[in-house]
Amino acid sequence: MARSVLSFTPVQIALGALMGGYMSLVQHTTRWDVRRSEAMREIAARGGGAIGAFWHGRLLMSIALWPPRTQQPAILVSRSVDGDIIARAAAHHKVAGIRGSTRKRRRDGTLDDKGAMSAYRAMVRHIEEGGVMAITPDGPKGPRMRVTPGAIRLAEATGAPLLAVTWSIRWRKVFNSWDRFVLPFPFSRGVIIWSEPYHLPENPTADDREAARIWLEETLIALTREADMACGVEPVEPAPPAGARGA
Repeated sequence: MARSVLSFTPVQIALGALMGGYMSLVQHTTRWDVRRSEAMREIAARGGGAIGAFWHGRLLMSIALWPPRTQQPAILVSRSVDGDIIARAAAHHKVAGIRGSTRKRRRDGTLDDKGAMSAYRAMVRHIEEGGVMAITPDGPKGPRMRVTPGAIRLAEATGAPLLAVTWSIRWRKVFNSWDRFVLPFPFSRGVIIWSEPYHLPENPTADDREAARIWLEETLIALTREADMACGVEPVEPAPPAGARGA
């Protein structure tokens, strides 16, 4: 019943506005300590495309905290009811939504990648036109805080730098979801931390791609722990590495 109610456009508009408004409330009532943003601002001043990566569990405020008057940010949003609401909330913060879909299995057992490929081409085009693409490299379903190759492939295709960014906040609720989703509360104290940019070499090898993936994963884990500890809250830990999960 709840899912059918959410499919109505007026309900999605209302919930998207409510979510976007709540993000604005947190954004403007929190005392933010922004750390190491110089490299990001230099990239923004040059006006070229970039890829901003953050964990899925930090999605809510990440799309509200990109500095205004820089490159147009965009985020990949699924073609689902939840995605409809997130896209409307993102638009409240002038973040474009590129609609994609996870791979769906047809009745004959084959996989339909049309939605994913269309979204990928749209992301490449957005970056090449000078925009910033926001990526959750552990999304859409995990494992938590483990980087999958999507962001690296996008960097290789566009030549754009990778930037890791994270945030934390003193007053919050951490849900027991796969991504340990963080719901921030307003009138609090928060931290935003940026990394230095990472550039893949031209014509990267498999080793180059894996080095970039490891850099992004280790950097985001370290920055997220730093942000949580700076806010005096218990750090959210990543899921065990792939080899350890099967042990």
